Amino acid sequence: MEERVRRDILEVLIGAVRAARREDARALKSLSDRTIHNASIHQDQYSLSVSVLMYALAKLYGRERYVQFKLWVKFCDTYAGLLGLAVKKLEDRDDAGFEEVLKNILRHLTRTEKKLREYVKDVFQKAKVSKASRLHEHGISLGRTADLLGVSEFELMEYVGKTYIADMPEGVTLSGRERLKIARKLFR
Repeated sequence: MEERVRRDILEVLIGAVRAARREDARALKSLSDRTIHNASIHQDQYSLSVSVLMYALAKLYGRERYVQFKLWVKFCDTYAGLLGLAVKKLEDRDDAGFEEVLKNILRHLTRTEKKLREYVKDVFQKAKVSKASRLHEHGISLGRTADLLGVSEFELMEYVGKTYIADMPEGVTLSGRERLKIARKLFR
């Protein structure tokens, strides 16, 4: 793993442990957005996985109805603990161990209460599609993005079509006159 990516993911995960313990959905969403930037530049699986995880946790913590499940507190504690373990693995530069922790987080979903498990699976799938669309928005092709995040191109195209990402103008710049005006202001 590239050192810069490692440091960024480490900072994100440290923030995520704090946010998970506080059940702070907004902080988790912000951490997800930060990680997707790395993912668009480096197109590494670690950044993508962490981004999807942060986004899915943000969605879960943001929905108050999940609190009604009897295993919710245990679910939250387990995720916070696993995120802490991921931090430790990154600090030790144990990429294989870090990857295993990420897999364990996903496996943990299968051990939760059946109703909660279904909600969580749905949220994770939607998180993958949402993050894939954000990656596409950063200029990565639909096919590459779908491949990186393990979603179908059709599912991604359908989501992107609903968000109007494809309608965003590319390379819109200021006119020469507007750029000159800004440059003159800089030298006053």
